[in-house]
Amino acid sequence: MTSFADKLRAWLPLHENGVSRAAHFVGAYMFIFAWLVPLSFVRLPVGGVTFTAAHLLLLAVVLYAVSLEWTAGLLMALPLVPTLLAAEAVVARFPAGTAAAVAVGVMAVRFALVVGAHVVFEKKTHGLSLGGPLLFFIEPVYLLTVALFSVGLKHTLRAEVMAGPGESQPA
Repeated sequence: MTSFADKLRAWLPLHENGVSRAAHFVGAYMFIFAWLVPLSFVRLPVGGVTFTAAHLLLLAVVLYAVSLEWTAGLLMALPLVPTLLAAEAVVARFPAGTAAAVAVGVMAVRFALVVGAHVVFEKKTHGLSLGGPLLFFIEPVYLLTVALFSVGLKHTLRAEVMAGPGESQPA
């Protein structure tokens, strides 16, 4: 199994530009929003509380993000609350067809934003091979980890990323 340090090491060279990183950060939440809208229509009553498939997706995303890097995973989870609230507001205010059109429109804008950032600012190929579509859900973990590095945190992880594959750092 590939470690998070290995994944981050492969991801970094394709995302060196600040504008591209910002586009990816915003784009990840747009991607999640576009999934949350249709999933908010799927209701799951449990006792006296009704959950939606959107809640289950967010739980899975947060658990996976925290398993990659706990600090960045928790930080990534914070904007998921307004993202879910926005998706639920779309579902509450619009008929299903309109809500679906909003989700598709947001996904199209997200795609253009992220691919455009790669083409214009990185002049490099997109990193889809670095984790497939799952990467779209958790990319803020990568970005927030880099931000934690820049403020002097996560020394051990940073050393592992910079050391290269197969090289371990002393504990």
